[in-house]
Amino acid sequence: MNNNPLNDFMGSIDEMTIAKKTTLLFLIMVVGMLFIGSFAHMSINRIKDNFDILYTKRMLPTIRLENLKDIYTVNILDTIRDIEKGSISAHEGQVVIALAQELIKIELQEYKNSLGIDESDWLIKLARSWGLMNATSKSFFKTNEDDILTSKIEQKIHTIDGILLKMFSYFETKQALKAIDTLQNELYPSVYAINIDLTGLINLNLDGAKEGYARTTKVYDNTFEWIVVATLGTIAFAALLAIVLLQNIRLLHARLAKMVDAKTQELQQLNRNLELKVQYEVEQSRQKDQIMFRQSRLASMGEMIGNIAHQWRQPLNAIVLIIQSFQMKRMAGLALSDEFIDKQVNEGIQLASLMSHTIDDFRNFFKPNHSEEEFSVKETVLYSLKLVQEYYAKSGIKIFLNCNHDVQICGYPNEFSQVVMNLFSNAKDALEERAVEEKLIEVVVTKEASNAVVSVIDNGGGISDEVQDRMFEPYFTTKHKSSGTGIGLYMSKQIIEKQMQGSMSGTNITYIFQNGKRYEKCAIITILVPLEKKEEK
Repeated sequence: MNNNPLNDFMGSIDEMTIAKKTTLLFLIMVVGMLFIGSFAHMSINRIKDNFDILYTKRMLPTIRLENLKDIYTVNILDTIRDIEKGSISAHEGQVVIALAQELIKIELQEYKNSLGIDESDWLIKLARSWGLMNATSKSFFKTNEDDILTSKIEQKIHTIDGILLKMFSYFETKQALKAIDTLQNELYPSVYAINIDLTGLINLNLDGAKEGYARTTKVYDNTFEWIVVATLGTIAFAALLAIVLLQNIRLLHARLAKMVDAKTQELQQLNRNLELKVQYEVEQSRQKDQIMFRQSRLASMGEMIGNIAHQWRQPLNAIVLIIQSFQMKRMAGLALSDEFIDKQVNEGIQLASLMSHTIDDFRNFFKPNHSEEEFSVKETVLYSLKLVQEYYAKSGIKIFLNCNHDVQICGYPNEFSQVVMNLFSNAKDALEERAVEEKLIEVVVTKEASNAVVSVIDNGGGISDEVQDRMFEPYFTTKHKSSGTGIGLYMSKQIIEKQMQGSMSGTNITYIFQNGKRYEKCAIITILVPLEKKEEK
């Protein structure tokens, strides 16, 4: 079975992917442009080489021959005439003519060197440089007429040099008449004769320049035609392949469109199923978050109840003492005066009002904010400190506030206060668990760039490496199961990040507290919250 190369080529194109077909089309265009550019570059070099030959082989020699004529006409003949007229001495004229003779030798030698330029075509030179063609024994072309005229000019130069030598020898021997006779009968005719030969050689070079110009014009015309042919051929070849590739791409596109339609229907069905699954998982996640939030609030409420009990104990004892004072008066047989009754009643009312105010504080603490508002970070932290300071003092914990200037942020003050309280609670648990001799907590409120920064630092020995990586995970706790749920830091982080667009992180530092004590390893939990336009109070 005979294989058709065209069919094989078309079959190979059909098997290509769209990316490969596009790459092939691009490569065809690039190769075509490179071919046209290379061909144009070679053609331009060929034209330039012809122009260089025309200039250096014909125009420069013509200039040198003109210089020779000028030397004989101006430097020699005019100097001889000045000697003949007596304008200059023979010795001075001899010096000028000696310099002119040196210039003649230089110009003639440069002219002869220019005849050695290779007039071969640029492509032939390139083939020789690559070893594809052997160099001829004669690298340039000269006509017999060039040789004849050059030889005649050289002979006449020697003749003129001899005449000048004889003429100046007559001047030196005081034979002026013989010198003048030699000048008029021998020198003038010889100079006129050599100028005629130089003119003939100049005309010969001008004829050669015309021939070189015609050759350069022909090269240009041929080159332009070849460039047009190569460009049209490349465009036609690229267009043919482009048509073939585009046809294949259309067929492939049609097949892919059918496949995409089928896959689209499958994806639509899959998306419908996924939407149902996502709705179910979102609902489950929302329920879990709600349960976790309730657990966190219940844990906070349990701690707040302890704070309430502690803050109510002293007022209750005082009220009991007031009630007993009435009984003691009666048992002692003393009269209950109006002044005594009013005093005791007023004290009881003040104590009851203090207890009621305490209940209001804690009730407001657990009331959620329904809308964002601008609030003072310092005042919110002081509010949280007020709720727990006495209760923590019972456990021997000192709390310091370090706030050089207040900052205003926008968010939910009660939720923010709960976060601060939660950090206090974690610090308190760490201090009590590790039995630190002097228990210290310090709150630092600062501003960095466009963020309000609240840092809670304790001297409980820092955060261990295994805890630091997981401390913000839900249900992760280092406490006993009966006293910790592990959702405090997780919910705090959720409140700061999701509700207030901030961030929370924890690490260990070396810190000096306000009482001057320095501890090498302290735990620090840092809250960053973006500032509003009104930054400082």
